[in-house]
Amino acid sequence: MPRLALRACATRDVQRLISDGVLAGALPAGETWPNRANQWLEEMQAGRRLVMVADFGGTLVGLGQLVFRFANGYQDAEAANGAEIAMIDSIRMRPDAPANLSTHIIVELEKYAKKHRIKVLTFLVPMDNNRALNQVKSWGFEEFRIMPEGGKLLAFFRKRIG
Repeated sequence: MPRLALRACATRDVQRLISDGVLAGALPAGETWPNRANQWLEEMQAGRRLVMVADFGGTLVGLGQLVFRFANGYQDAEAANGAEIAMIDSIRMRPDAPANLSTHIIVELEKYAKKHRIKVLTFLVPMDNNRALNQVKSWGFEEFRIMPEGGKLLAFFRKRIG
């Protein structure tokens, strides 16, 4: 049986994340998955973000991100402050990913955050995504703010981990 391994994302993984179906779906006009993923990697090199990939028997099946500090121009100290609060920014998986992969990614991101003295994790979920809202609550996150953005409502959740 193949083994699941989580590791830091590298430049060589970007095309595989796309071809393996982890990064898929519509993006805003003018954006591409390669450009977006390379931006994440630049933020990771700058120490503002961690991007982890899930490798299952040589196939990339998932991705999880932890934001320590937002990019210049985006500030929200309640969501990520560069010190004790970090945000889980994105959990993405192939449709045929192993069961409970998202929970495995969350657990690994929490371990990493604790090692780096993060005390609170936050998570942002669209209010119209009931499945995601229920999943985030099942991981122990509690809602602390609702914010309108682009014609929809976003719910912010947080969880104390340290």
